[in-house]
Amino acid sequence: MEDGYQVLDNDNYEDVTVLFEQTSRDMEPDALLFDKDFSLHDAMAAFEPRSDSGLALLDDSRPPFDPLVPLLPDEVCWIIDRAYSCEMAWHGGYTLSQTVIWFLYVHALPDIDPDTISRSHHHDPDRTRPVELVSVVLGASVLGLLKCCDLVWRELVKGNVYDCEDWQSDKCDVPMSEAYPVSRILDILDEALRSTWRTALSHRLVLRKATLVELFSALLSKDYFRFRPLIETARVMLQHVRASPPPPPRPCSPAPRASDPQFPRVLVSAIPLHPIQLPEQSKVWDTLAGLLDSLEQLSILIEIPDLSTWDVGAYLFLSRLPPQCRSAIYENGIILNKYLQKHAVDCFLMEALQIPYDSFISSFQTRWVGPDSLPLRHIERTIAELLVCRIKSHWYNPPRRRRYCMKSLFGWHELYATLTDVQKHLAPVVSGVVR
Repeated sequence: MEDGYQVLDNDNYEDVTVLFEQTSRDMEPDALLFDKDFSLHDAMAAFEPRSDSGLALLDDSRPPFDPLVPLLPDEVCWIIDRAYSCEMAWHGGYTLSQTVIWFLYVHALPDIDPDTISRSHHHDPDRTRPVELVSVVLGASVLGLLKCCDLVWRELVKGNVYDCEDWQSDKCDVPMSEAYPVSRILDILDEALRSTWRTALSHRLVLRKATLVELFSALLSKDYFRFRPLIETARVMLQHVRASPPPPPRPCSPAPRASDPQFPRVLVSAIPLHPIQLPEQSKVWDTLAGLLDSLEQLSILIEIPDLSTWDVGAYLFLSRLPPQCRSAIYENGIILNKYLQKHAVDCFLMEALQIPYDSFISSFQTRWVGPDSLPLRHIERTIAELLVCRIKSHWYNPPRRRRYCMKSLFGWHELYATLTDVQKHLAPVVSGVVR
């Protein structure tokens, strides 16, 4: 070919240069050819994939959503299960606008508040679909869902994960029950438990109340001793829920209208995202079971004071540790929720040199003959920072972890240079006596 270009030595390639030259002869200068479905948004997306789609009308073929439409107990169970699907999809890394926020009962809580519903709904003659199933039971479950998201969101914004990289903190101006204390949410769930007569609904409410709300509350307050009994209760309830799945809603049922993947289009969002397909319910329960397993492992690991165990176990556990659990390792200068930075230095010296930190300090102070003060604080701070950051790096993604390991070499070299300089200003030891 001309201009030095050659077709690759492969029979699957065909030179179409002549075809393009022939078809372009009839075009005017600066003219463009577009595919049939090619739009301005497609052209803009080629330069900026996150560009706004502008005004996109919602699907008018869907029946309108009525939050007060009467529901059967099985339909309420099905809706609660799909709410768990949204929640677990958010834990899996999707945004709130793609998961929890397009669960429409999240936006209908004022409409289904039992204190504001008109009396005409309370005297509905259909006893199989009492309004309390929506206003009390389903409303309590939705409040519990939002409070769980709020508790996890507060943990994620602590900085252990990178916003806009590992997760999206955008709530789209949707309230997440922030104004409700956990105690109030638990009272509402207790009231719902007293109002329901169906075992399947009770199992789902207990799973929300006695496990996820209290578990995430204990996680945020770092009360890890509360994990194990709550996890055992959660596993029992999860087993009951799995054993009694609700039947799929009938074609005329209003239950599927409770979620609308297109609803985020009307919200204030920093990044317009495409709708997702929620996983099958069995996979949702598997994800929830895995989350409970991770929390149980955290409650065990938090009792082990040796940082070397955390470092060795990082490859097996920390890479799968949920992001909302990472502050258990280090936060505000506290290691493992109870130790100061000196503990990391103690572990390092005992495991590397078999010397307690107090003996290390005493030996240096006794032998120090340098002109300036002994830089023990600097050494302690450097060792603690390097060790803690090394353990935290195990939950990074592979590229970020490689970058951290390369950058951490400067810290280790600086520590080596500091200790070498200190060693030059120590009095020699001869036969156990300091000269």
